[in-house]
Amino acid sequence: MTASATKIGNSLARNELPPHLDENLLTPRFYTTEFDKAAKTNLDIARKDFEAMFKEMEADYNLKHFDRKASLERLNELSPEDKAVYESYLVRSVVSEFSGFLLFKEISNRFKRSDRPELGQFFQFLARDEARHAGFLGRALKEEGINIDLPNLPKKRAATFFPLSWVLYSLYLSEKIGYWRYILINRHLNANPDKICAPLFDFFEPWCQDENRHGDCINLMMRCWPGMTKGFRGKMLSRFFLWTVFLTHTLTVCERGDFYKLLGIDPVLFDEEVIAQTNNTSRNAFPWVYNFDDGQFLKLRLEILKTFKEWREGTGMSKPIKFTKFVLLMLKQFALPMEKTKAVRYG
Repeated sequence: MTASATKIGNSLARNELPPHLDENLLTPRFYTTEFDKAAKTNLDIARKDFEAMFKEMEADYNLKHFDRKASLERLNELSPEDKAVYESYLVRSVVSEFSGFLLFKEISNRFKRSDRPELGQFFQFLARDEARHAGFLGRALKEEGINIDLPNLPKKRAATFFPLSWVLYSLYLSEKIGYWRYILINRHLNANPDKICAPLFDFFEPWCQDENRHGDCINLMMRCWPGMTKGFRGKMLSRFFLWTVFLTHTLTVCERGDFYKLLGIDPVLFDEEVIAQTNNTSRNAFPWVYNFDDGQFLKLRLEILKTFKEWREGTGMSKPIKFTKFVLLMLKQFALPMEKTKAVRYG
């Protein structure tokens, strides 16, 4: 058990987690990067666009959208199984948002210490939004009787170092794929209001607006480093991060499909739509994206998922053979054709 969460109630003692909230949910990855290099970002390359985006972030359009007094109790009585699914989703989400807050906050502080006040304030806006999201999710958890001790989570795992280019590519995709997840769930629930099991989902529309805006902010930063998107390097970074994020999304969404089924969403079809839309959106930032026209990428995704499940469950062929097949399918998907984009680049 862990002291990072407490369950309020008669069935569990203080500092104990419910059985479905295992330790892995509370051991997120936190990241660090080349802060000195980041401080050398040349804003003059995209000065006009930066100032426009700065004003948009400064306006804080979602300031009043996350009503701190709004009730976040469940609208419907959930079964114990569905309750566990909902709470697990909340924990994964609050940890992810808090991790983003810490990274943006640290980047902001480093910029300010390096006498880059504009960039420091820019990333302070990003940290502000992530903190707001984490706080809102934390409130939803408290309605479930669960209190996550977020400040102590970074002590559980050392920060992982990523080069600046890796951080920007992965952050862009993280924000944009988050946008598509939230907006597609929001559209589905608007069309199927009987599936809204908690008022938390009423706030997904402003949430997805934040995610989309954050992605645009990261895209702007990438444009200030034109070497990251040029030539062979740009193509390989695009391929690696698109493939990695899409593969991770497929495995996590489909492995944790119970949450989407709770909302009346087919997790496999949802995953396909999110991936296709994120790949298309990435044309605005990445020099290359996958070509989905022949359907091979999405078809291989289903084979990878099937093989992964068989390997995990120990059915069919021996585990070493299934693992080998799993790896080969991943490599085949990784190497599928890409197409050059017309993303705006400076320099």
